[in-house]
Parts: sequence; C-alpha cells; structure tokens
Amino acid sequence: MMTIEEILNMPDKNQCIEYLKKGRRTQLPNVVRLYSDWNPERHEIITDREKYPKIRVVTEKGREVRSRTTGQMIRTDDKVEYKEPNRISIPLEQDIVNIHTAFTVGTEPEISCDTDDESEKSLLSALKQVLRKNKIKYQNKRIVRSWLSEQEVAEYWYAVKDDSFWSILKRKITSIFGGSVPEYRLKSAVWSPFRGDKLYPFFDDAGDMVAFSREYRKCELDGTETTLFMTITKDSIHTWKLGDDSEAETVPHGFSKLPVIYTYRKNAYCDVIQPIRIRIEKLLSGYADCIDYHFFPILKLFGDVMAFSGNTRNRVVQLQGEKADAAYLTWQQASDPIKLELETLFSRAYSMTNTPQISFENLKGTGNALSGSAFRYVFMGAHMAVENHAEEIGLFMQRRVNFLISALGTQNSRLAAPAKTIDVEVEIVPYIIDNIDDKVQTAVTAVDGGIWSRKEGVLFAGNADRVDEVLKEIEEDRQQAAERSNMVGMNL
Repeated sequence: MMTIEEILNMPDKNQCIEYLKKGRRTQLPNVVRLYSDWNPERHEIITDREKYPKIRVVTEKGREVRSRTTGQMIRTDDKVEYKEPNRISIPLEQDIVNIHTAFTVGTEPEISCDTDDESEKSLLSALKQVLRKNKIKYQNKRIVRSWLSEQEVAEYWYAVKDDSFWSILKRKITSIFGGSVPEYRLKSAVWSPFRGDKLYPFFDDAGDMVAFSREYRKCELDGTETTLFMTITKDSIHTWKLGDDSEAETVPHGFSKLPVIYTYRKNAYCDVIQPIRIRIEKLLSGYADCIDYHFFPILKLFGDVMAFSGNTRNRVVQLQGEKADAAYLTWQQASDPIKLELETLFSRAYSMTNTPQISFENLKGTGNALSGSAFRYVFMGAHMAVENHAEEIGLFMQRRVNFLISALGTQNSRLAAPAKTIDVEVEIVPYIIDNIDDKVQTAVTAVDGGIWSRKEGVLFAGNADRVDEVLKEIEEDRQQAAERSNMVGMNL
C-alpha cells in the first residue's frame, strides 16, 4: 500500500484523489436512504404514489338508458373521483435517536485527572476552558445524533485569532503564561453526511488514521457552487477544486497531530426497526381512511319515499310500499385488532432498541414513588445501550481530549512539558434523574462509616467543580462550631 506522502506527490490530481478515497476501509453511507428514514416527509407513505395510490371513489353509479342510435338499453359509466388518501408519517427514528443521545451525553462526560503538579493543573484548566468556549456539551449531542443516524461523523479542530480566550485564563492562572499571551484559540466544526460531506479517512496498514479527506460543495457569492476536496495530514491541509486543472492549495495547520477526530458505525441505529415503522405508518394511514369513509352512519331507506316533514329536531320521513323501513348502516366491526397491533409494534420498536417510552401517559402514575435508585432500574435498558455506545463514543471523546492537550501544548510553550506527562481520562456518564436526598444520605453514611473520605463524599454529592473550596468551607465551619462550643463551656 502506498504511503500518504507518495500519494500526495503524484503528478496526476485525479489519480491522487482516487487513491486518497481508496484509503477508506468501509463503504460510504447510503445518504439518500438514511435521510429518507430520518426525515418523515421522505418516508415511502408520503413519496411512493405507486405503492400508496389515490383512492378511487364512485360518486354516482351508472344508469340503464336507451341508446339513441340502436334503441337498445345500455349502462352509462360510473362517475368517479380520485381522492388523496391519508398519508401519516411518524418520526420514530428521530425520537429513538434523540432519546439515546440524551441518555448518552445529556450528562456531560466526566473528565478526571489525578495530579498534584501545578503545571498539569493549569493545563487541565485550559482544557476545560476550551471545552466550555466551544459549547462542547451541545456539540456532543450533535456528534452522537449524527453517529447514530448517519453512521459516521468527524470533528475538525482549527485555530482562530482570539487573545481574549487566554486573557480569561490569565486572570485565573497567572503561571500559565510566559512573556506574552498567545493570539489564537481552538475552535471546532462537525462534518457528517447529512451536512453535505463525503468523508474519507485514510488508514495505514497498522489501522491508524494518518490522513483525512472531505469532499464538499462550497457556494460562492455569485451563486455558483464549487466542489472541493480537502485532505488533512499530520502537518498540513491540501485543497483541490474538482472539475479544473488547478493545483492543490497547501497550508500548514500548525498542530503536531492530525486535527480530526472520526468515528463510524456499520449500520444506522434504527435500521432494525425500519419495517416496523413502515407497518405502523401503513396502519395509521389506512385506519384514518377507514374512519373518513365509514365512521359516520349511512341512512338506509326501504320502499318509496313519499314526503319529509318537520324541522331540524323532529324531522319525519314517510315511506310506503312492501317492507318499507329506515335504518342506519352502522360500523359493527370493532377496531381492537388495529389498536392491539399498533401498541405491539410501538412497544417492539422501542424494546428492540433498548429505548424507554418517555411520555406523560407512561410516567404520570409514578409521582414521587420512584427514588433515584428505582429510576436506575426503570432505565436499565437505556443505560445498557449507553454502555454499548460508549465503546465508540467514549474512544472518540478520549481522542478529542488527547488532541486538545497536544494542541494546547503547541500553542503555549508553558504547557508543552505538562502536555507530555498529564494523564486525563474521559468517562461517559448515562443520564439519570437523581434524587438529591438519596445521594446526600449515601454520602453521609459512607463518610461516617469510614468507607469514603470526605472528599469522595463531596464528589458523590455533586460538587465536583469546587471540591477543594467545599472541603475548605466544611473545615472552617467545623472549627467555628468547635470554638463556639468551647466558649459556651467556659461561660458555664
């Protein structure tokens, strides 16, 4: 297999791009099919007019009439109208993916670093500041949602000129800087198929990603569109315009590592429930048509109608003739089979994907009966799914943190040394509705019982961001309480 350097040095641009695309070890996602499943307006119940045609409705039956030419009795054609059927689509895939996204990163992943080194603590503070400035807690949701529904997603990091980022840190950590404040800060963008990107990760024989390519369209100011092909290596960015003979534009990106984090899954998460969703939409649409045409009763008249009398409330129809009668044609068949099948299909779709059906109807009876521990049992299936997602998403976020640490060391010379020694771990924390009373009681019991230290108790109770300040305040409160107790004893 050719190396990335050999490919980039090829004189033929088209051949170079072709080889860069071949570095991808997996098939490109079928974006049309995936987006058709994701967007309810593109489901087959809406778009497939052959499979779900218009309804043929006879508005007037043909009659027996005598032909003027032959004198024979003939039957006229029925008067027919073609009416649009009900086309009910449901965003089932969106609902399931959004629930899994919330359970996976609704609670921000925990970043832990066990260190007493001041320079490493400064680097950790800078890392958290980068994540906050880029609103990573929201970007995490976009990434997980894209990964579950589009099969792949990439996060690209680049530097923009902004010295205010470092000025904020300077007020908090003066030792983080040398003689001058860096001018650039880190910023990120998300690339995925639904956003119009074709992604081509390039893996070497060892399975390491040594380059990353992206094909996308760029809209110019005059309204024309240009297709670009970008390749990012560990030290530079190469960009070609497709459709002409121009040379590649090459610029260094300024990082020591490849500034792209990428993850892929073999199938979209909701592929397994696609037949169920199609059946549900067919049932809902067909049942709505049945309601429209058969719900309201139809009056049957037997005999000859002689006269009508009365007003709106006491109208009377007079019939005569043999077996004269009037009755309503009512719908005797019950709809229980359809209701049962719909409930079964919905339940099956959510259970096959380990997705809790979170709705007012399902949760209105719980009230305050469920504690934090009970909720963990209720959402055990979702938490098990999150553990499976963490196999890829956890690695994705760990690679992100590793890159950001390296990038911060490149931007700030004071952070270069700790960037090589710091050990930061990222852990996915499933979302759960916690009962604060349960957490505090557990922490108090564990600390008083000698199982946990006071620091561990504070961390468990949810004060991880200011654990040192909380411990200091607790100690000060204890000292003040002890002093007041001693003064009372002396007075007595």
